[in-house]
Amino acid sequence: MTSRSKNAVRSYETEIEKSREESNWKKAVELAQQLKARSPQHESLAHFLIGEGKLEAYLEECAPIKENVERAQRELSEARGYLTLATDEAGKKAGVALDSHLLLGKLNYACGAYDDALKHYKLAELNTLTEKELPVRSLRIVAESYAIKGLCLEQTALPGSTSRYKQAERESEMIRSFEVSSELSLLYLQRCARCAGATLEAALLRAPLLHIRAGRLHAAIDRYREMLTAVESVSTQALRLTLARQLAEVLMRGVTGQVYQAPRKVAAPSQLQGTLTRRREEYVSEGPWKPKKYAGINQFVPRNEYEEVLLLLLVGEAMAVRDAVLSQSGEFSAARDHSLQNAVAVADLLALAAVRWGQLALVIESLERAMKFSFGCAHIWRQRALATAAAARAAPAPPAPPLPGSAAWGASVRALGVCRRAAPLLRHDAALRLLAASTAYRAGWIEEGIELAEEALSIEEARGGVLLARCYLYCGIGRQSKAQKTNSRIEKEADNDTSLRMLLKSVELDDNDHLAFYHLALQYIHLGMLNEAMDATRACLRARSECGGGLRLAAALWGAACAGVRGRRALAAARLAHHHYPGAEWPLASLAALQLVWESGEAALATGKELLKLLNGADGEVDTEHTNGYAELDALSDSQHDDTHSNRDAASIRAESAGAYRVERALSEGASSQSQAQAAPRARPPLAEHRAHAWLLLADLCLRLGRVNAAAGCVSEAASLTPFSHLVFYTRGLVHAAGAEWPEARTCFQNALAIHPTHLDSIVQLGATYYSLGWLRLAERTLREAGALQPSRADTWRRLALVLAALGEPGAAADAAAAALALHPLLPLAAPPAAHLPL
Repeated sequence: MTSRSKNAVRSYETEIEKSREESNWKKAVELAQQLKARSPQHESLAHFLIGEGKLEAYLEECAPIKENVERAQRELSEARGYLTLATDEAGKKAGVALDSHLLLGKLNYACGAYDDALKHYKLAELNTLTEKELPVRSLRIVAESYAIKGLCLEQTALPGSTSRYKQAERESEMIRSFEVSSELSLLYLQRCARCAGATLEAALLRAPLLHIRAGRLHAAIDRYREMLTAVESVSTQALRLTLARQLAEVLMRGVTGQVYQAPRKVAAPSQLQGTLTRRREEYVSEGPWKPKKYAGINQFVPRNEYEEVLLLLLVGEAMAVRDAVLSQSGEFSAARDHSLQNAVAVADLLALAAVRWGQLALVIESLERAMKFSFGCAHIWRQRALATAAAARAAPAPPAPPLPGSAAWGASVRALGVCRRAAPLLRHDAALRLLAASTAYRAGWIEEGIELAEEALSIEEARGGVLLARCYLYCGIGRQSKAQKTNSRIEKEADNDTSLRMLLKSVELDDNDHLAFYHLALQYIHLGMLNEAMDATRACLRARSECGGGLRLAAALWGAACAGVRGRRALAAARLAHHHYPGAEWPLASLAALQLVWESGEAALATGKELLKLLNGADGEVDTEHTNGYAELDALSDSQHDDTHSNRDAASIRAESAGAYRVERALSEGASSQSQAQAAPRARPPLAEHRAHAWLLLADLCLRLGRVNAAAGCVSEAASLTPFSHLVFYTRGLVHAAGAEWPEARTCFQNALAIHPTHLDSIVQLGATYYSLGWLRLAERTLREAGALQPSRADTWRRLALVLAALGEPGAAADAAAAALALHPLLPLAAPPAAHLPL
């Protein structure tokens, strides 16, 4: 490389070398000119130093890109002359000819003369350079020479008649140039704290991309790993972030299953030498042109692509957060935008990877760390809103609006708060508001959800967006839920009319949306329009045959008919639902109820036992996705199952439902805390509640089959799980009623109503119990209260007709009987008034 000066010019040499390493090219040129004037025998060395200084000074000002080619041709003529003078015989004797050829290759690349640049590298015999220790400046020159050679090979096209062998050889030479350059670049950056520059960074990033283009995916991955295992320095921090992100993208896009090959662990020096050491970390280097690499006994090595991707993205996210610019001053605007762009890119990749594997907590933590430097960044806030809403959706929730202070309630509050904060930053984002509305509906905040859905509707109406049908759907769901929540008949009718209008508009705009048809069918059921509900259910199943809500509605509507063919269809729908949702409980519950009517009691009992076995097989927690089966329906009015045991009231959520659930939970927790020292640990909610419902279903089946003692045992099992549930008291009252134990039945129904004052089945059965006890006026008042709560229930009017007839009021009894016939004309009026189950 560059020869040492004689003793007479040693001081100049020292100053020049210092200026070169510091990239102080103006001073280096001045010192070289003084050296030339003072020592003519060092003229070749001076020519090289002057040409080098002028070339590097220009390149610091103007990057070697195509837009600057003409300028480079004008302004680098002087540098070209000096470097050409240094390549003569005197330059060879002085030892600067090799470096001059390398710099002339760099100069010609800046001037767009790629073939001339390759000629100079050929004259310098770049491919045959001996690997040995080099000074820092010489190390950079050689690294840039290999990088420029690869870039020139990319820019110069081979003739069309060139053989494939020549083309492959040229491609191999190009990749090798980039690989050697990347190794020398990393070594250079480890030895000095300077910026790599555009040329070296291009070489570092280019080699793996060429491997990918050639179809050598594993070679590209190994190249990324080689660069990432190099010891980090101040100069490589930003580069390592880019490499980690690109490697994660490659692994996520192109590597799955058996294609993946785990990285090899770098052997520590103690392992290489066969000796033991207690040092936790060592650095190793495989040669004078190889960068130092991390090596340690306890070094973590990923075992599969999932671990490696998450490790890369978490490390990249830590580096992006560390390098973030926090200052809001205008002078740091460009740096702040650049750091934010890097952080956003890594956060988006982390979201893709982590959500795919169910690691929402990682995404939320990452986005929360990004909050400190992403003030006003709409994208970060939107991502955080999506992540928190997904976490709230995934949180285990009881079959009612979550209790304040519970994990599910906290997740919903958090998600809704983030959505509210993000909305002003995204004024025209209807999807974000629909997401917030869905979260509000699930948490039981119906009015707030309606407000958000209407905001989304106004946005989409203003611009005619593609989400207009879904906005009408969410507005209809909100009104549907509000109608089921209120007890005011005027408000209920108004909300029902609005909901029906919104849902019909949604179906009109998108006739392939199974959710819209499902909620339309549900609304028709609420309005008593069963034929229209059946048509909407068929449309829902045509749009999506495995829709759980559609299958459930089909089973219920067909099961309510009296024709045998429809009974078989109802059974088929329930079995199909169980096939699509094998881990859900509701298909088995529906199937058991239908089997009791259309098959046999033994078949129904067998299905009930299968349901109980399914719940008992759960390992301490409920799979909320399969438990609800149709949780994707986003329907508050059908996704809350506080009254699932009652086939009448399950579709009619009252305002007191949430309060009743809270009372039951408080009483049950109080009872469990008192008996905790004596009793075995109880099953964790909501698993205990689902098991209790399964036992209550078995009790129903046993009662219908006349097995009163077996039903009593099932109720006792349910009471041990949820001792203060209104459904337990209700079913126990049915057991007493089946045994004609009317005072005990009355007490049980009253206890159920004390917890859930509007549980309709308990009110009707209490009225029937009063009738059996001979308390006719109490029976009349209770049944009229039930009729006021739910006027469309036929058995309420049937029982009231019998009570009025016993009171000697034939006119009023006839009116009640006519109402019962109008609501359910096929139901016999002579059924026993105190039947142990609601019809």
